[in-house]
Amino acid sequence: MAETRYTPTQGGATIAFQVLGDGPNVLVYAGGLVTHLELQWDFPEAARYLRRLASFSRLVLFDRRGTGISDPLPGEHLASPEIWAEDLSAVLDAVGAETAAIFAERDAAAAALLFAAERPERVSALVLGNATARYRSADDYPCGEPPESVEAVTEAIRENWGTEQMAALTLPSHGKDANFLSLSARFQRSATTPHAATAQYRAYLEADVRHVLPRVSCPTLLLHRPDLPFFKSAAHSAYLEENIAQCRRIEMPGTDMFFFYESPNESLGHIEEFLTGARAEAFADRVLATVLFTDIAESTRLASSRGDAAWRDLASRFRQVLDTQVTRFRGRLVDTAGDGGFAIFDSPTRALQCALAIRTEAGTLELRLRTGLHAGECEIGDHAVRGVAVHIGARVMDHARPHDILVSRTLRDVVAGSGLEFDRRGRHQLKGVPGRWWLYALRDDGLPSEWG
Repeated sequence: MAETRYTPTQGGATIAFQVLGDGPNVLVYAGGLVTHLELQWDFPEAARYLRRLASFSRLVLFDRRGTGISDPLPGEHLASPEIWAEDLSAVLDAVGAETAAIFAERDAAAAALLFAAERPERVSALVLGNATARYRSADDYPCGEPPESVEAVTEAIRENWGTEQMAALTLPSHGKDANFLSLSARFQRSATTPHAATAQYRAYLEADVRHVLPRVSCPTLLLHRPDLPFFKSAAHSAYLEENIAQCRRIEMPGTDMFFFYESPNESLGHIEEFLTGARAEAFADRVLATVLFTDIAESTRLASSRGDAAWRDLASRFRQVLDTQVTRFRGRLVDTAGDGGFAIFDSPTRALQCALAIRTEAGTLELRLRTGLHAGECEIGDHAVRGVAVHIGARVMDHARPHDILVSRTLRDVVAGSGLEFDRRGRHQLKGVPGRWWLYALRDDGLPSEWG
């Protein structure tokens, strides 16, 4: 997480902000009316997205008044576009930026349009995601949403704010990820209350900034997804494109309200090219991770002896064990094909703890496992995890005996000093991997006392 700093506004309020990256141009990201500057870094997808933005800019993030860790608003006050503009100006002054590009999504877009129109000397470019100048329909705005849609949105927020259902509704690509939904619900509760969120969104749904569009003089990029709940984004984006002078519109795939979590590299590529004039060669996010592979030893014999129906039930219970334990140790379960599973972790120690927990739970099902782990750089895509490290982890498991938790020398060296003890299992040729690799088995009698 980038360091959090504070700056005062002219009116004396205190605004929290972060800066990362050292690109030649300043880029401000505003994700919406409800934010939390620090908790957003708990989401690996969001962290990767923000770091990619910072790879070609000096990225500025801030919490507007009334949300996150900036000063609250008094009483029943709402954060007007004028307050948003004052907060942003204070942050730009604090980082020494006379001008900046602004990337604003959804409900923050109206405030960004106003800021660009009224303070054009401070805005070099706009990137707007799923934006609208007016949400509700009118006689002179037939592409807007009907009044009942306004009521449906505010009711959904009032009833679901701070719950996993709210995240599943706005981010359907992660609607079955229990760990993600739990973190999202906590994020909402930490950002603001259901009452404040409902009031703020109702004000956004009633706002109309169409009058400022002719005064937006900076280059503008519109990114929109056509299949969003409660919102015909294509029609709204088309209106913006027709009424902003230097404007380009791009339709994006997917159904998420945010661009962080679904096909992120596609939107990032368009943004980078728009702001810098060139797009870096497409690449998957590469991260240092611990990979864990495990499968049921002698599964063919067990399936034959127990019968098809009983084996299916047992395999289903084992997959539940995998899902529960990987979530418990904050990993990501990538695949459960066949008789085992593949998961990744950002901590080798938690990966080993998870391997032990899975083995223990499998023992209650009278199953013995073969488990292999390795640490290395992986390519993290939208729907897959790839790289040589993944291949090595799978090959380490191939050499494990029933009940073994086998690790590469790389992983053993990474956890040096943890108190864990390993038995050397010799050097092995891993299929498809150059050289011979030292492998080690985790000793059950060599675990730290807190692991007992």
